[in-house]
Amino acid sequence: MLDEPRLALCFLSRIPLGGKGDVRHVPRYFTLVGYLAGAVYYAGRRWVPGDIGIIATIIIGFMLFDLFHFDGLLDTFDGFLNQSGRDKCMEIMSKGDTGPFAVFLSFFYLLALFYLVRAANPWNLVFMSVCGRFSMNVLLSTTPPAKPEGLGSLMSPYQQLATFLSGAATVPLAFLNWKAWALTLGVATATGLFMGVATRHKIGGYTGDVLGATCLLAQTFALAALVRCGS
Repeated sequence: MLDEPRLALCFLSRIPLGGKGDVRHVPRYFTLVGYLAGAVYYAGRRWVPGDIGIIATIIIGFMLFDLFHFDGLLDTFDGFLNQSGRDKCMEIMSKGDTGPFAVFLSFFYLLALFYLVRAANPWNLVFMSVCGRFSMNVLLSTTPPAKPEGLGSLMSPYQQLATFLSGAATVPLAFLNWKAWALTLGVATATGLFMGVATRHKIGGYTGDVLGATCLLAQTFALAALVRCGS
């Protein structure tokens, strides 16, 4: 019964719990994994004081859950900001080398994340982590894979039921703070739709790197919205 959720956890984190099943079912559990990631960020933000605590929280959260997404974000920066065509963009992203766009923008991304986490309350980080992962469901439901092989293609053909199930799993957050839930879910959905348009225009579809980038961007935008609105 828990094989597929365990597989999803292994797929989206560095926690080796095993699991088996159809990889195409993994997106059903994206937001459930988000609750675990959110718990890590929540605990660090609430119980580890000071700026050093914030840095430690980000490091631990990334090491357990978001480091793969961060790698995808860097590759997406380098590929999408290159002025060449689709083939060159795909080549840059597949190599995984850290180019100038990734180095430059990653500095400002991490700086912004630090200040947002410092300004946020602990529950903001749970909403961020859960609804941010829903953005990947939105991207998968609206965009085809860019190539027939690779990490992203493992979840193709995408089952639209996964979007409903993953979205439904966010509803408990509405009982904690319905405004924060609506705000973060809306931002995550908008980010997923935007990334779908951008990736179809740039490379014809999503890749594993783009999925990771979408998750981190949605998390960051959602956290910024929560901090700005004081939710």
